[in-house]
Amino acid sequence: MGQIGVFISYNHQDKIIADAIVEALTSISSDLSVFIDHSGLEGGDDYESKLSKSIQHSQWFIMICSGHSRPSKDMGWCLYEAGQFRAKLELELENQTNNSHSRMCYLYDSEKPSKLTRYQGTCVTQLNRAGSKLNVDLETDDSLNYEDTELFSLLGLILERSAAQPLRDLNDQNVRKLMRVGVRRVTRAFIRNQIDEQVDEIVFQPRLSFRLPPPDGNDPTGLTSDTVVLGEDNTFAVLFGIAGSSTTWGAIKNSNLADYGTEPLWFADLEAAAFEMAKGRIPAQTDSLCIAGDNSFFRPLVARYEKYQSNAKKCYVVFIPARNRQFAVSLRTSLLLCGLILSVRFRQRVLPIVTDLKAMQASSNSLSRKLELLAKLQKEIIAIENESVEFGMAIPKDEHDDHPLLNSFRDGPQKDMLRDEISWWIMTRSLIFEKISAAKSASKETSPSDATSFVVEKLNKLSEINSTFIMALCEELLYAEKIERPKT
Repeated sequence: MGQIGVFISYNHQDKIIADAIVEALTSISSDLSVFIDHSGLEGGDDYESKLSKSIQHSQWFIMICSGHSRPSKDMGWCLYEAGQFRAKLELELENQTNNSHSRMCYLYDSEKPSKLTRYQGTCVTQLNRAGSKLNVDLETDDSLNYEDTELFSLLGLILERSAAQPLRDLNDQNVRKLMRVGVRRVTRAFIRNQIDEQVDEIVFQPRLSFRLPPPDGNDPTGLTSDTVVLGEDNTFAVLFGIAGSSTTWGAIKNSNLADYGTEPLWFADLEAAAFEMAKGRIPAQTDSLCIAGDNSFFRPLVARYEKYQSNAKKCYVVFIPARNRQFAVSLRTSLLLCGLILSVRFRQRVLPIVTDLKAMQASSNSLSRKLELLAKLQKEIIAIENESVEFGMAIPKDEHDDHPLLNSFRDGPQKDMLRDEISWWIMTRSLIFEKISAAKSASKETSPSDATSFVVEKLNKLSEINSTFIMALCEELLYAEKIERPKT
């Protein structure tokens, strides 16, 4: 009897399974000649030609399809080999030399390959048909449970249908034992090959992701309002009060503006980080916090990105819970202390920039420096406003409502004066932000010099107001401390 050819088609990630199948087939019959490319090919061989010749001389075709579908596992070449074997079968059918497609087989353990479902599929699993678990790790295990498996039936089919007469006597207990050993080895190889395969990912913290398109020439594209953002589980609901798992970057920004009336700094920082990732660089992390709808705090961290052949990138941002720094705003002392901290912040971080702008106001040069200072001024003001929200003292949404800080002051002329100053600041802040945005816009609706003059004019009395605020806060804090002091 001539040799019966068996062609094993597999992705190289499944090499240990292929070796186990070769061992199982050659052990049950010496008439089976198994071709497997890593042992059947030699240096200098015409790879495609020899594969084609081996397929033509094979009576059986077995493809290994292990594991879940995943991008890293390319089955394209295997499907090409399957197509060649199918063409061979169709030609034999026309010549009436073979009337069965059952010789085209595939082994799988999780998902059937959709392109091969019409052929002989064999599921390899650690449970037999009766649901009994196979002890495949025990070398001496020779349970009859192995005979009640699809793989045992396939080995029997190969022995029975490879020639006019069966290659081996299936009633011979020695043959059946060899078949059981083969089933155990192949099943164990399937299990061990997939033991480190990722089947799921459990995300403990809120996480979002977005895709950056490939650069258009030398101009990379970062986050835009239309960028689609995906959220893990209930990320959007927890952080932004947005239903579903898909939205746009513009929708996320609008949601926060509606809630707090100001844009958190981490938005701009994340946009800058996305631009850096689009250029293939390591992004800087933000120092700002994300305040969720329930007033819990998260620190956004750019975790990683996945790069595609097209040079597109899928970026991931994780939100790590941060310490709650809110003051007990029900206590007057807490409100006043919060206001005092923010006023000192303003003196240290905003007023020096106003001074620098005054010094440059008369100069018609250094337009870029003026624009840089205007942007820095805006950023520092937003940082202090965000810190105010983080402390639990948000700006009221209704213009007719008093600022929370005023609730800690006694009624009188000083409270009325502070109310007027706060109202002036809210209005002025809006005007200078509009002017700075106009100066930074691509259309340059306002020149940096005009914006500088406008900002200096509006903020000219800011230092005096800040000093008045600090003195009033200290005076009121001393009074509130006396009346709220715990009794001993």
